[in-house]
Amino acid sequence: MTNAVPWEVGGEYHWSGLPSGPFLPWPGPRAWFPLGHETVLALWRELSATGRELVLWVPDFFCPEVTGSWTESGVTLRLYADDPRWPSPDWETLAPEPDDLVLAVNHFGVRDPDAWREWQRSHRSVVLIEDHSHDPLSSWARASRADYAFASLRKTSPVPDGAFLWSPRGRALPPEPGRREWTGSALKLSAMIWKAEYIGGAGGRASKETFRSFQLAGERSLFETRGAAISPWSRALLEPGYPLEWRGRRESNVRAFFDRWYGDGTALPLFTEWPEGHCPFNPILVFDSMARRETFRTALIESGVYAPVHWAPLPGASERATDLAGRILTLPLDQRYGLDDVSRVISVLDEIGGSRT
Repeated sequence: MTNAVPWEVGGEYHWSGLPSGPFLPWPGPRAWFPLGHETVLALWRELSATGRELVLWVPDFFCPEVTGSWTESGVTLRLYADDPRWPSPDWETLAPEPDDLVLAVNHFGVRDPDAWREWQRSHRSVVLIEDHSHDPLSSWARASRADYAFASLRKTSPVPDGAFLWSPRGRALPPEPGRREWTGSALKLSAMIWKAEYIGGAGGRASKETFRSFQLAGERSLFETRGAAISPWSRALLEPGYPLEWRGRRESNVRAFFDRWYGDGTALPLFTEWPEGHCPFNPILVFDSMARRETFRTALIESGVYAPVHWAPLPGASERATDLAGRILTLPLDQRYGLDDVSRVISVLDEIGGSRT
């Protein structure tokens, strides 16, 4: 007999078996890496081989763990003003020198690429890199004309490791790392298997403490290991592409959430529409204060909804970017879930709002 497990939404992916097609092929030709930040680091080292001191320009609203790994590896960063609430960056704050690297981000998979394409036409001397981690198969990614582009696939696919770099303009790619060190990936895969047993009601043996310990140890190992190749099991899972069904379910869930959720004025959606051919990452809410966001986030966790923050503020970020980082919240309604889960998350939000004093 199995034990009942409380309903949960979010957290890291569990093992869900081998996906079935049809698959949407990834852009390419591509070079595979274990983690997204390593694609840019490999490119940086390749382009810096000439001896020129390059600068990587990064939006001031971005993942601090990623930028931290770059600076620790010797990359020189400059921040420019960008905001997922804006249709385009503040171009006056972006002033690269020739051959500098500029990172353009499709925040949450919903940004229109036209502004970046126009900017690129008048800045041919810089190296434009696009981050498509939140939607690796958007119409922007598939029709990109950037010098380079990358996607961290752990954001949208249930794999312990995996990312790739490609050049839409056909430029040479850095070599794939070749070190056969996959302890971190193996621990993360173990966590996925144990979590699948846990949410399936396997009882006390498959406890949350067990899979969380594997997750944390695996993540540490992944980030501490340098020069490792993508694990062979993740590569085998990813190479066919992304299941069309997953992409459709993800977009359907986000659309259903915005169609059904009205809120109480405490929070507003960051977006409610997206370009044709794009798939939004998840519903994103912006609360009226950090305190209110934290009240909801804590209550959501108590109800089994593990809503992450994308992201904590970057060191040196503007007051505007820091303020947004303190009020934003992602609702994890990806392909693991159905419309009943969407309705239940909305009910939880409504209950939290109704119980506030």
